[in-house]
Amino acid sequence: MRRNLWWVLLLVVGMTTLHAGKGKLRVAADQQGAYIYVDGKKKAMTGEGFSSILLEEGEHKIRVAKEIDENYMYVQTKKVFVGEDSSTKLSFKLKRKMTAQGKVAEQNKRRRWQRSGSTVTDVKLGLEWQDNSKAKTNKRKWSSAKKYCRNLTLAGHSDWRLPSYDELLTIVDYDRYAPAIMPSFENVTSSYYWSSSEYVSNAKGAWIVNFKNGRTDSYTKTSEFFVRCVRARQ
Repeated sequence: MRRNLWWVLLLVVGMTTLHAGKGKLRVAADQQGAYIYVDGKKKAMTGEGFSSILLEEGEHKIRVAKEIDENYMYVQTKKVFVGEDSSTKLSFKLKRKMTAQGKVAEQNKRRRWQRSGSTVTDVKLGLEWQDNSKAKTNKRKWSSAKKYCRNLTLAGHSDWRLPSYDELLTIVDYDRYAPAIMPSFENVTSSYYWSSSEYVSNAKGAWIVNFKNGRTDSYTKTSEFFVRCVRARQ
C-alpha cells in the first residue's frame, strides 16, 4: 500500500514538473490535414475536432497551413496568449493564398498575356484577343459567331476570326475559378464560349469551352454561346 502511494506521489510530482509554466492550446480548422505551426515550428496536424498542444506561458504566433499545389495553399495566421495552467481554444477558417512560387508563376502569366486597351496579346504565340465589353455580353449561334468575328473592327484591325478549340484553351487558367481565364483579361463571363472547331462525329455540333472551370464540351451549332474573337499579329 505504501509502495503504491509512493508511485502515485512520484507521478503527480512528475506531471506537475512537466506542465509547470505551461498552458494548453486547442486548435481547430475548417480544413483537415492542415499543419499547425507555433512560432514557425511544426507542432501538430488538424483533424475532425480540436488538436491539443502544450505551450509555454506567453504570446505565440499560430499558423495553420495546407498545401493545395505548388502555387496555392490554404492558410491563416493568428496571435494568441496562452496562460499558465489554462486551456485556450482557437478556431481557423483557412483562406486560399499564393505561395512564393505561385507569385512567380503569376508574374510570368502577366508577362506573356499583355493587355493594351481593349485587347490582350499572347506574346508567345503571337495571338491578339478581343477583350472589350462585348466579350462578356455577346451571345450568338455558331454561324453568327463566325460572321461577327469576320466583320469585327477592333483596335484598328479587321482581320478577326473565331478561335479554334486549341487556341481557346490557351487562355484558360486552371489555377482560377469563375472565371478560369488568364489574369490580364478583364471581360469574361463564367460560361461557355464558341470555338471554330466542328465536332468530327457530328457535323451539327462544334466545340465550346467553359470559362467557369475550363471544362470543354461539344454542342449543336444552333445553340447560343458567348463569343471572343482572335487574330494573328503580323
